[in-house]
Amino acid sequence: MWNLLLLIPATAALAQRGGPAIEQWRSFLPYNQATGAATDGSNFFVGTVGGFYTYNRDDGSLSAYSKSNGMSDIGIAAVGHDRTTKQTVIAYTNSNIDLFKDNSFYNIPELKLLPAGNKTIYHIQPHNGLAYLSTSLGLVVLNLNKREIKETIKFNDTTVDATVYASAILNDSVYVATSVGLLRSHINNPYILFEERWDAIGEARPYRHLASTGSRLYAAVSDSLFEIQGNTVSWIGTTAMPVKRLDAGNDGLWICAADPENETGYFTFMNAGHQRSDSFATKSPTQVLQLANGDVWYTDDSRYIYTTYHGFRKRTGTNTSEAFYPDGPVTNTSFDVSAYNGEVWVAHGSKSNTWDALRNRANFSRLKDDHWINTAWVDENPWVQDFIRIHKDQQSGKLYAASFGGGLLEMQPTGNWQIFNEGYLSRTRASTPGNDLYQVSGIAVDSRGNVWMTNFGADENELAVKTADGKWPKLKPIPNNSHSAADVIIDDFDQKWFICPSNEGAVVYDDNGTPENTSDDKYFALKKGKGAGGLPDNSTLSIAKDKDGAIWIGTTNGIGIVNCPDEVIARRCEAELKIVQADQFADHLFSQQSVKAIAVDGANRKWIGTSNGVWLISPDAEETIYRFTESNSPLPSNNIERINIDPVTGDVYFSTEKGLASFRSTATDGKAEHEEELFVYPNPVPSGFNGMIGVRGMAENADVRITDISGQLIYRTRALGGQAVWNGKDYNGRKAQSGVYLVFSVNKDGTQKATAKIILYE
Repeated sequence: MWNLLLLIPATAALAQRGGPAIEQWRSFLPYNQATGAATDGSNFFVGTVGGFYTYNRDDGSLSAYSKSNGMSDIGIAAVGHDRTTKQTVIAYTNSNIDLFKDNSFYNIPELKLLPAGNKTIYHIQPHNGLAYLSTSLGLVVLNLNKREIKETIKFNDTTVDATVYASAILNDSVYVATSVGLLRSHINNPYILFEERWDAIGEARPYRHLASTGSRLYAAVSDSLFEIQGNTVSWIGTTAMPVKRLDAGNDGLWICAADPENETGYFTFMNAGHQRSDSFATKSPTQVLQLANGDVWYTDDSRYIYTTYHGFRKRTGTNTSEAFYPDGPVTNTSFDVSAYNGEVWVAHGSKSNTWDALRNRANFSRLKDDHWINTAWVDENPWVQDFIRIHKDQQSGKLYAASFGGGLLEMQPTGNWQIFNEGYLSRTRASTPGNDLYQVSGIAVDSRGNVWMTNFGADENELAVKTADGKWPKLKPIPNNSHSAADVIIDDFDQKWFICPSNEGAVVYDDNGTPENTSDDKYFALKKGKGAGGLPDNSTLSIAKDKDGAIWIGTTNGIGIVNCPDEVIARRCEAELKIVQADQFADHLFSQQSVKAIAVDGANRKWIGTSNGVWLISPDAEETIYRFTESNSPLPSNNIERINIDPVTGDVYFSTEKGLASFRSTATDGKAEHEEELFVYPNPVPSGFNGMIGVRGMAENADVRITDISGQLIYRTRALGGQAVWNGKDYNGRKAQSGVYLVFSVNKDGTQKATAKIILYE
């Protein structure tokens, strides 16, 4: 069973200025951690921890691919290219397989769909229309002409299936390095499926790597190298580090060795006389390719964020190289996004599910005009890392980033920044002598320019504030046994709400507009159960304010909705556990789901992220509009860390530990009045376009009518926030004919109007 995945779907037509078309996806993946590569001599096919790309060394062109434009999965384990069929075999870390040719992907999912168990693909050896895949299940042979699995050859040690780690072709024989030894069979052996018809060579060592070069075959076990001649295995010597891979070179062998714990390694060339005549260092080497002209290209999947080492590189000198990879974020992890009108800031994280710092120094990045800039270093303090929240204040132009260890970073519009930790924030309980931690876990800016943040794990003052004039007043301590303050938001009454993931519910805090005077401050903690706050669970994971002012609180057991936020402190108003109908059953909203992310779009619809993917639900939660998973969409993972929305473009950003993706939604934020000029995209609408046409810049929830040039009504709708969408069809579902169409928009009270033109081509 397989599916043909085209590079660009028919509905993904260019939206011209304005970015992707409505209901189209974008993936934001790193291409700088290369896990392997293959070549046909002119083109290189490169696999990375996130995606896949091609590089043409003749014209210098780079073409990046992801799940948004054809790939069926994310995270590549191995790559191989068959020159006979001109197909590239891509093996994913989850055992899925794609074949790539002519900018299209062809999926072979059989291995992935097998019952749970170890199905790792370690190595790919293409040969004359076949591809030999070394796996934990045995040697899997693909017929690339038929695009199907031809056979799976199993080996065993008594009753245990052996793992095949690598294969090589030499003199019409296929060799396999397995956990039970080195084996050989003629390629056309009619009994190749039977292990007893394979020849065992030498001692039964657990070989891990193989490569053939010229008339020679080499193998490796840990840090030992061997040459195989006929049935004789000869020891050559040892390497300074464990062997990671063997690759054929010009009249010799390239040895890839690495120390993964210290992220250091090297490539060494050994000629036919077993003399090591060349060597160069790198960080985390994965593969080397040497062309007939002698040029050496190699891959490195180091997380080391400086460009001296990682990526797909061409060696240019003894210790120099040049990198060739598409622009992208510096790493795949994403824990938060701040997006406005196409400018995107990403906090790369990270933290564990139990809220432990993981020392991710990728810090944060900015995407603007399709170009990424990473801020990799901000301070000598080694704890200023793990940025898990980020927020750009559109009023002041300042950027705020929360370090889960080093405090708060404030960056001026000029690019200058300052770190606030000791003397401003409380040390966390996880601090040890000489290792002071200031774990900022949430950020919000109020209408006065005060920056509110949560100080996770602090003994006191888990809610902190930096006033607009630069003061840091100490707020009233809030009893919290778990010391786990996290995300913070501000409601329509200027109250501050924050969640407590470690079983302490949610807290609402009212400073009465005077953060420097705590005598009039009040607070209340909402917890599980009637009379305690009405939450569905005490373990809170997410929080958001909707367009009606209600507070939505996500927990490990669904969502509680506080419809009366102004009455919680004074009258103990509680959260509502909304009952929704699903088929013939009714239950609380997202009952038994861990609601890790909530975001509200311009039409007051709610985007809900869980460990099982994403939902878009209607404002009243009665209808599911979209349901996305990694199986039916370009989501990199079902485990959603955060959802953020660009209010101007309507792009919805999904942060996961495996990567960042966005979806151009149908709603944007609306204003009280129309913009001076409505923005239509795409416009003109190209022939064959089958997607949604967007008109944005409207007053919130405006009445919208589309007519032909003679004034005949074709379509009528209501803006979703500040944007109306049209599928290019009339009320009868017929495709509108080519021509000019007029858009008429009227705000809610009928006092303001706006118009635009749409041009449709056949």
